[in-house]
Amino acid sequence: MTFALAPSAVSSPEPRRPIKNLREKGAESFHSALAKVLTTALENALEAGDHPRAISIINRGFAEGSAQLGCDLLCRAIAVVGTARTWTVQLAPLRSP
Repeated sequence: MTFALAPSAVSSPEPRRPIKNLREKGAESFHSALAKVLTTALENALEAGDHPRAISIINRGFAEGSAQLGCDLLCRAIAVVGTARTWTVQLAPLRSP
């Protein structure tokens, strides 16, 4: 005797996510910690009105973090200070994978 299951009765397994190696886990942890530190430092600099320090922190976000982190920090600074301020930041060169 042969039994057939209805398609809805068969659950498809969740797609497997690639297992991250120790280096990838460390990089994620580092970037997460860096984002928290730079965001806090940026908030403090903006609250104090220290725009040169804020620019330095944004540059570090681009150079040591990622383009996304730098952009997030820059957008936060613009939201707090406004667009009337001219922001000059340096973009880090792309890293080879």
